[in-house]
Amino acid sequence: MLATVASSTSANRLKRRLSEFGITSSVIQTPHILTKDGCGYSLRFDESSRMIVEKTATELGVKIRAFYIENTTDEKRVYEKM
Repeated sequence: MLATVASSTSANRLKRRLSEFGITSSVIQTPHILTKDGCGYSLRFDESSRMIVEKTATELGVKIRAFYIENTTDEKRVYEKM
C-alpha cells in the first residue's frame, strides 16, 4: 500500500516514527501516474498497518494526500485509490 505525501521530509519523518513501532516501510518517489505535476513522495507499507500509519501521520502533522493499493499484473504496477 502507498500513502502519498507532499515531501521527502514528511515521508521520512513518518517512516522513522513507524519504525519505532516495528513497522517496516520505505520512501519512494510517487509514481508519475498518481500525480498531476509528477512530483511527490510516498510511503510504501503493508496494508495491515494502514490505521497506525494514519494515526501516526496525524500525530506528526503529516498530511496524507491519498492511499493506494498497489498490485502487479502482467509485470505492470496498477494502483487503486482507497
